[in-house]
Amino acid sequence: MSTLRRELGLLEAVVYGVGLILGAGIYAILGEATGVTGGSIVVSFLLAAAIASLTGLSYAELASIFPKAEGDYIYVRKAFDREIIADVTAFGRLSMGVISSAAVALAFSGYLSVFVDVPSVLIAVFLVVLMTGVNFWGIELSTKLNLLFTGIEVAGLLIIIWIGSGSWGDAQVLQAPNGLFGVVNASFLIFFAYLGFGSIVNLAEETEGATVTIPRAIILSIGITTVLYVLVGLSAVALVDWQVLGRSASPLAEVAAVGWGPFGATALGVIALFSTTNTVLILQISTSRLLYGVSKSEYHVFPETFSRVHPSRQTPHYAVALVGLLTIPFVFLDDIGLVAGLANLMLLIVFVLVNVALLKLRYSRPDADRGFRAPLNVGQLSLTAVGGLLTSLGLIVFYIATW
Repeated sequence: MSTLRRELGLLEAVVYGVGLILGAGIYAILGEATGVTGGSIVVSFLLAAAIASLTGLSYAELASIFPKAEGDYIYVRKAFDREIIADVTAFGRLSMGVISSAAVALAFSGYLSVFVDVPSVLIAVFLVVLMTGVNFWGIELSTKLNLLFTGIEVAGLLIIIWIGSGSWGDAQVLQAPNGLFGVVNASFLIFFAYLGFGSIVNLAEETEGATVTIPRAIILSIGITTVLYVLVGLSAVALVDWQVLGRSASPLAEVAAVGWGPFGATALGVIALFSTTNTVLILQISTSRLLYGVSKSEYHVFPETFSRVHPSRQTPHYAVALVGLLTIPFVFLDDIGLVAGLANLMLLIVFVLVNVALLKLRYSRPDADRGFRAPLNVGQLSLTAVGGLLTSLGLIVFYIATW
């Protein structure tokens, strides 16, 4: 069989996006980001959300025109008809997927260390191998686990919001010990938290009514997670000193400990294990689907072997295995901030190309069937795509200048 099984509806696609975004953001990078910006982490969340939303609208429109597992690659290829540009896009997305997976696996080890003294790198490698196995087994099992784990991680965030809601007035949201530089730097790190919306498009060939469902899933995922991010960030800095959060490998457990004592820290630590596990799983799924898509015979970006589908499991088994293997070396960097920064850089390069692709396709294919059209237009010019392009370029310049 050469095609993937369509098992996902709007609910499942939104849950995939929400699960991926939440796990990578709040549970993995909150401490690192708060450590550079203090109480103004709330402002950084809002800034990162605005930037992500601009590019998210471009993804939504492009996914409604080309509902393919190869996602970003096919958008750029159709826009420019230049294989080298499309190949750079495919390489960037593949790199982002495996590097991000490594970063979140390291976050899993950080939370596990609250309970037992374990070698972080080896535990992270074990998690990657285990989730590769689940990915191979089938999209139906992966979807069920994703629904369960996402429910658990959202419950954990609601607990944090409930614990901190009475202290929101104490949060110093304009506190910026490192000034504007710190706010922007934190926004760059937090941008890692929004990588999930770009990966939703890779599930298009396993989604029913993809031309409409995928755009809706992207918009809903960004909206839902932004509300949760802002409220959790507000609760965190209201209850715990920003410097303590910045030093912690398990920041939400620190927040829960203030409200519920040792039991709270334990409960959030366990929930964070589910959350980060869920994120690694979804990253492995979406990245392997991208690899599967760009390895099809009409592209030959990678050997056609990786576009083969297992006859009984109906998953791209060779692509699944390669993505798992490519993830492991980045785990050995053993630095969440560094790994997340590298993932962001690759992601932002892809975002630049995706926004330019939409701008070009608006003129070269104005009559293409669209299940969704980005708002705020002047004629065929998409203002949101222009905004996504400029902000992505700005963050790239910022990252390179501060390397």
